[in-house]
Amino acid sequence: MKMNKIFAIAAGILTLAACSDFEEINKNPKAAGAADLKPQWALDKSIVSDQQNPNDAERVFVLYWADIARQDGENGGRAVGRSNDEWAGCLYNLTRNCVTSANNAIKIADDAIASGSLGARDVVFYTNVKSAARIWRVYLMTEFVDSFGSFTTDFESTTPEYKSVEECYKFMYAELAAAIAELDLNTTATSDEQKGDPAYQLDPLKWKNFGISMWMRTAMRLSEVQPATAKAEFEKAVAAGSGIRTIDGTFRVQEKNGWWDLSGVMSRTWDWQTLSMTMANLMTNLGGAKTEDILLDKGGRFYKSAPSAEEVAATYGPYIKDAASYLGVNMLDDSGNAVYEVYSDSPTVGYFFDGLPSKIDPRAFAYYVIPGDYDKRIETGYATFPRAEVPVYVYPDKAAAGKAVDASYAWNGLICGYSYDDKFSNSGYVENEKTHYGRTYPQLQERYRNNNEYRVFFGPWETYFLLAEAALRGWNVGISDQAAYEAGIKASFEYLSVDANYDAYINSEDYNRVGTSVKYTHTAEPVNYTINYTDPVSGTLKTTEYKYPVASKTLYGKALNDKLTKIITQKYIANTPWLPLENWSDHRRTGLPFWEIPVGSTEFPFLNGWTKDSYKNGQKVGYYAQRMNYPNSFKNASPEQYQNALSLMGMTDENTVTPLWWALK
Repeated sequence: MKMNKIFAIAAGILTLAACSDFEEINKNPKAAGAADLKPQWALDKSIVSDQQNPNDAERVFVLYWADIARQDGENGGRAVGRSNDEWAGCLYNLTRNCVTSANNAIKIADDAIASGSLGARDVVFYTNVKSAARIWRVYLMTEFVDSFGSFTTDFESTTPEYKSVEECYKFMYAELAAAIAELDLNTTATSDEQKGDPAYQLDPLKWKNFGISMWMRTAMRLSEVQPATAKAEFEKAVAAGSGIRTIDGTFRVQEKNGWWDLSGVMSRTWDWQTLSMTMANLMTNLGGAKTEDILLDKGGRFYKSAPSAEEVAATYGPYIKDAASYLGVNMLDDSGNAVYEVYSDSPTVGYFFDGLPSKIDPRAFAYYVIPGDYDKRIETGYATFPRAEVPVYVYPDKAAAGKAVDASYAWNGLICGYSYDDKFSNSGYVENEKTHYGRTYPQLQERYRNNNEYRVFFGPWETYFLLAEAALRGWNVGISDQAAYEAGIKASFEYLSVDANYDAYINSEDYNRVGTSVKYTHTAEPVNYTINYTDPVSGTLKTTEYKYPVASKTLYGKALNDKLTKIITQKYIANTPWLPLENWSDHRRTGLPFWEIPVGSTEFPFLNGWTKDSYKNGQKVGYYAQRMNYPNSFKNASPEQYQNALSLMGMTDENTVTPLWWALK
């Protein structure tokens, strides 16, 4: 990330204010402030705080979660196991403080009910608030446990003991079952009471469905480590109700302008949040939808006003190329030296696609701004992107002066990596003032930066993909795997208003860059073939063999195009950009979707066994970040519990590559 010095100083000052506020997990509600006098206000405080203020959001959501989950291709440092104590401290303190507020909501409700001062209706209403707070507390626990590992399940003691990840998950199942059972669906909140819940306005049915979907999510987490438990808990969740299956049931909170908890989590102007090679490989060629049809923007997600077919043809037509038969420009300088680090198993490493693929996932342009497409994009007046300059990718070698690749309307992602060689940038490619990735690579759309979106915590598409995976595993969930899979894609398309392309998409047998297609019944594995590329010196077309990843050498290890690969690939794309932690968890659990082995110029000090030749031998768990290190504040304040937490995860010395209990080993 490139941040100017003024912003860096300001961020450092704000960090001291934002990350040094320690609250006890268990707090006496009688000593609480005015915001905690009613249980719904304490719940509101917890939910709003977990939105993450700009300081915490940049460090946690963008620089940790989105980086590790390969949604943000810009940074690479956390994805290769580098730890930052300050940033980790932000999540540690934030989550604990949000749990404190959720605990207060539960305690205030219990005390009020026990006092006998409430009328019959308010007893039921307070019970509903308590149930919502318990469900929300489970969600908060997953943020902590799935990031760090061991956490407490003791929310009554003033000196809580840390428990194993397994014990935490067993606690979550019991909490969800009890909270869901106690919800009274016939008691609605008044307009004033609704203000205590920024997500659901204390609608008990929506909270029930969120609890059920959370039950499904946490149950599926155990699919590899304890499949019998996963099956039993998932089937209990399905028996309790539908879960979130409609757009209006989405757990989401409206973002707002300013520098506070409700500011957008991806709104910092100095974070380009560039497309990653992982995401570019997944979306290129995926689905049968044609790029020129997608760019008509019938859903109004891309541009201020939808362009005509003639405008699309004139503006984008010259740049649209068949990515199934063309790989791009081979990025070698005149001396034959790589412009990129090329020590990776990505099939597109070392090539720059100088145009737009003729077929692409319809959500691609809803997520990312195309380089050079500045005049037509939605203006926010907030994000500061380059506008006037023509984006070009210039070879850094002086011998290649004048030989430039035009990056206007080009679709490429930054490879995951971290270079210690001055020749290469953090993301494994040469960078100078003319080749900055902010001008030459797609960036996160402005709508996610302008504080006007809803931050999504759980969408209906995820429920359907969870049901699809469960049905594929043979669990009793009341819907077929194919029906749930296609419903998940449809829900995602509808949420992004790109559903005009749905029919062509779900019937497509086209392979993306890593060998996965959309059509659920199409499970034939891809075959390597001859593909064209542009020679950088002569400018002429030449041919090479396009080599898909070797299925047996991937972390998943089974196939590139089987049904589980399709489900998790679609879930990953649908959860972007709002749910990087969940996307990271799925990859740790299944090895899916395909993430290229990181590149670097030297050995990575944080990854187990990585060398420049690792990509030849296949993927291993140790090549991917598995957790965040606890901050030193925890180690210093509670050395006994810190050692206990590590011991429960099988560690004596903390590291970022020890898999969590439920993850692949």
